[in-house]
Amino acid sequence: MKQAEIRYNTVVKEIEKLTARLARAEEKLEKKTALAEKYGVKDMTVTEYREWIATVECDENYTIKSKEDIKKNGAYFDYRSAKSDVEDIKKHIENAESRLVKRLEAYEQEKELEKQIADAKSIEEKWQLEFEAEQKEWAKDGIILKDRYSGTTPQGRHFAIYGNCGWTIRSRHCFTLYIDGETIFTSGYFWRAYIEIKNR
Repeated sequence: MKQAEIRYNTVVKEIEKLTARLARAEEKLEKKTALAEKYGVKDMTVTEYREWIATVECDENYTIKSKEDIKKNGAYFDYRSAKSDVEDIKKHIENAESRLVKRLEAYEQEKELEKQIADAKSIEEKWQLEFEAEQKEWAKDGIILKDRYSGTTPQGRHFAIYGNCGWTIRSRHCFTLYIDGETIFTSGYFWRAYIEIKNR
């Protein structure tokens, strides 16, 4: 499974979980709304609540004495909390759906590239298609690839990356990086070379 597909499926699962959460939250809100309507606090504004709570009889610890007032106070806060939860989850779903559109686009581009590579008539054509895709990825960071591992940095400096072919496993996974003829390092991982190029 390719990266774009993994990212797309991750957002799909996120939306599924959020949708399930929303259903539970809406069910809870329905119950809290009924209680809020029963105690007349559903449409109560913050100002109206403050005016009301100021008239409620409390003990020396500011605890509400009347059971009915305690229920009304609880109904007010429970309703507002449940309503806020539903609104928050809806916002999360909206954001996830927005990301899903972008992920779907990337996923479809990845599938199209795979199809082009599969349909390519020769190894050279496959290499060219892969190289063009790689050029687009590097270009997102302002890097221009002229061939597989050489080109210009975002600041216009020439770079070249060479794979090391030593006897050790580490050496076979490391690279040498040159920028404008200057040796930056002679044994570093590819991701380190990319960061150096990106920031120069």
